[in-house]
Amino acid sequence: MLTKSNRPEPWLEALKFIGQCPICKAKYENDKARLFAKKESANLIHITCGACASNFIAMIVTMGQAISSVGVITDLNFEDAKKIYKTHPVSVDEIIEGYQFIKSNFR
Repeated sequence: MLTKSNRPEPWLEALKFIGQCPICKAKYENDKARLFAKKESANLIHITCGACASNFIAMIVTMGQAISSVGVITDLNFEDAKKIYKTHPVSVDEIIEGYQFIKSNFR
């Protein structure tokens, strides 16, 4: 994915720093990384390891020349990650209702 100046997108450049799969240590392939959300300087990407097929979601933030990232291993594929990102957050009331349901039905 190239920008107008034929330079890779900043999030794609950041893959150099993420580098390898945390499960099998294989080098990530750029074509296995896909952007599923972007807001200002933050990018959410999904990566599937070409070697072990594990999935990884990372948030990459670019600030001028600086790049910061944080990620998590997941069982979500790319389509699931996109779908979940678009859902509304769980409210405090929903958490309390869930807790009360479990407490009253599973003693």
